[in-house]
Amino acid sequence: MKLEEALRKLKAQGVRLTPQRQEVLRILIEEADGEEHLSAEEIWRLVQKRYASVSFDTIYRTLHLLIRCGLASELDFSDGCRRFEFAGNGHHHHLVCLKCGRAEELAFCPEDCLARVQVERPGFKITGHAFKIYGYCQRCQ
Repeated sequence: MKLEEALRKLKAQGVRLTPQRQEVLRILIEEADGEEHLSAEEIWRLVQKRYASVSFDTIYRTLHLLIRCGLASELDFSDGCRRFEFAGNGHHHHLVCLKCGRAEELAFCPEDCLARVQVERPGFKITGHAFKIYGYCQRCQ
């Protein structure tokens, strides 16, 4: 999904498209490009390059607005820092290096695990899931 399509989705949901919101979305789509997972502070610093007076609170509220609209995801890689990524490129999971903190995306989903949960716990309604594999990347081994 490109920026224009994401902006159309926000507008269709009645979201006001302020320049700062558009810049946060652009950063998630173009700057992070799926390989880098940015913290709210990193996004704030990037937005400040174009909009110097933007507050951190505005960035944080915008990120959570994008999450509610299905265009961003909040990630916790157990390193004490919440990170964000564009969610319009489809469902995926992560490999997380315990030494350098780098996260790589996995293009597949452990659907057999979800199917097993549904069999073993039929009364539990699954509404979402997150899957992370922790270890050491090739550079850190």
